Amino acid sequence: MRNLEYIEIAKGRKMQVIAITGASGFIGKQLVTELVRTGEYEVRALSRNRQRDLTESRFASAVEIIAGDLNDTEALRKLLKPGCTVINLAYLWDGGEAENLAVMGNLVDACRDVGVGRLIHCSTAAVAGRVREDRVTEETPCNPVSQYGHTKLKIEQVVVKAAAHHYFDAAIVRPTAVFGAEGEQLKKLANDLKMGSHWLNYARSCLFGTRRMNLVHIDNVVAAVVFLIRYPNPLKGEVFIVSGDDDPDNNFAYIERFTLRVLGLGGYRLPRISLPLWILAALLAVRGRNNINPRCVYDSGKLRRLGYKPPISLAAGLDEYARYHRLPDSMKG
Repeated sequence: MRNLEYIEIAKGRKMQVIAITGASGFIGKQLVTELVRTGEYEVRALSRNRQRDLTESRFASAVEIIAGDLNDTEALRKLLKPGCTVINLAYLWDGGEAENLAVMGNLVDACRDVGVGRLIHCSTAAVAGRVREDRVTEETPCNPVSQYGHTKLKIEQVVVKAAAHHYFDAAIVRPTAVFGAEGEQLKKLANDLKMGSHWLNYARSCLFGTRRMNLVHIDNVVAAVVFLIRYPNPLKGEVFIVSGDDDPDNNFAYIERFTLRVLGLGGYRLPRISLPLWILAALLAVRGRNNINPRCVYDSGKLRRLGYKPPISLAAGLDEYARYHRLPDSMKG
């Protein structure tokens, strides 16, 4: 593995160079905030809207913003430095499989040509798709049925192939459903409970019951990426699941009760009837959902065995989420 790039600064300290694509997204913003907070890194970010990101307080003067995108090979070469660590958080939501694979190819080629030290690619646990097992690990054969899952899995394979050719060291992170103060997870549930039909909400509560929610707090995902940045040994294209599924409360019934309490809403007029989960599984299959197993949990034990420790529990993450959404809009962000 190539030596990771460091920059000499005052008092003899060295700053590791981190180049990020997708820094303006939900995970990207939180990651930049954490990297800047530590003071250990020279952070560089690729941006399609440099003027917007220059005004982003968490980027400020501590982050060097390179104008361009993943189709711009010149911009990629400006972003990267020999031996640096690259974090890829980008995904073209308005692009198809071919376009996403093409831009990932551009990034891999640039990383190889410049001679980066490590590429950490953020994928998704959705690549597992429809699996028979209730517990999914990195060794579970993937069976995605959605276009998103298929595309994400093929992008992973591009990274693994590059690592196998020793272009650079690499690792793949597969987070489950990421939630946090500024994220989209849990918003629909909250809106349905506030403004939706009481009886439809009740029916959903009975149907979903103890279905696993597979939530993971944004702080734990960021901590996983930082852990892999700092990991001293070669990662060799390994895949790592990041989840909060070890917590038994990571299920619909608990999250719904929490949300009702936060919103100051009462319970249902009738007691909840816990319907068999096979009914929900059948309905999810009819609707073409990627994961149709209500009992499915994603095991992050592999990353923990390397020494990773998630910094925040599910309960603490939910409390933080609730506090943020009680704030006036003028105090958010």
